[in-house]
Amino acid sequence: MIKHDDRRLQLIRAALAAGQAEAQADVRHLLPWQRLTIHLSPLIGETGFSALYGRAARLQSARHAWLTAPQASQSAEALLATLQGDLMMAPHGTAAEANAALLDTFTQLLAGLIGEALTIRLLVAAWGQGRDGAEEQK
Repeated sequence: MIKHDDRRLQLIRAALAAGQAEAQADVRHLLPWQRLTIHLSPLIGETGFSALYGRAARLQSARHAWLTAPQASQSAEALLATLQGDLMMAPHGTAAEANAALLDTFTQLLAGLIGEALTIRLLVAAWGQGRDGAEEQK
């Protein structure tokens, strides 16, 4: 279990770093989320994605009060637009930390539903971080 948790956290850090390098400042935090939405929505539906994101946001809003807890049945696009606004207005230095914590919580919830190994495979596929993660699962 710890091996999977470590791998999942490594994937999150790498996706956030890739977002920093690839995207403009105003959308760099959203790149991992956009890629997750594209890969997960066909599997769990947009409603499933929104439900997981909503739960993760509510859990993290206790730690980051400025993070908007979404309303039920918002589209993934609306959720990410709200997240972008929240992160842009976040207190200095906390946006990246909050985004990483939100991704961690989201992926923990996903792993609780579908298992760590499948979650890691989906993260590797979504974030294009090579086949090594898939090989590690065997």
